[in-house]
Amino acid sequence: MDTEQPVEIMSTRDAAQCLGVSVRTVQLWVENGCLEAWKTPGGHRRIYRQSVNSMLSARSGRSAGGEFYEVLICEDDGHNCDQMQSQFKSLGPDLRLRVARNGLETLIQIGECCPNLLVVILESENTNGIQMLSALQNTAFAETMHIVVVTDLNHEVLKVLGGLRPGITRFSQPVAYPQLLRLVRIYMDISKDEEF
Repeated sequence: MDTEQPVEIMSTRDAAQCLGVSVRTVQLWVENGCLEAWKTPGGHRRIYRQSVNSMLSARSGRSAGGEFYEVLICEDDGHNCDQMQSQFKSLGPDLRLRVARNGLETLIQIGECCPNLLVVILESENTNGIQMLSALQNTAFAETMHIVVVTDLNHEVLKVLGGLRPGITRFSQPVAYPQLLRLVRIYMDISKDEEF
């Protein structure tokens, strides 16, 4: 008698509900290899439950008081990104930095391990960050991390593009690093207090 348990699978809708994201986000994670899946003969994605559980474990491990405060920077300009990383490193060894070069890569990295803080640089010539923020808006991720937007776009232009949801902190370009770093330090202190 065969006692091997069948591998549990989930539809993209089930996985999306379990992970607290949209079906499209799950599809992107499958296409980029963040979630293990296969397609039925009819073309429907089927996701291995263990892959979803692994993503949930990684997420809960971060939020359960990891040893680092994680910051994910979404910026496609290498020079600006280097400058920001250099400034953030002054906050000490308890801060870990990750970089995503566009909105899609940001969503993928958030799905793999949700950061404590997301910093998005919105330039006038590249507004895919707005689309990424819009995709995040109705997910569980939006409730578990702070979001800071650094932009040269004024309020009227941002409003036309869909605006920033309440709770997102906006800094104008060029960024005033002393104020930004002071805010991040406050977030880090709050995070430490929540661990106890």
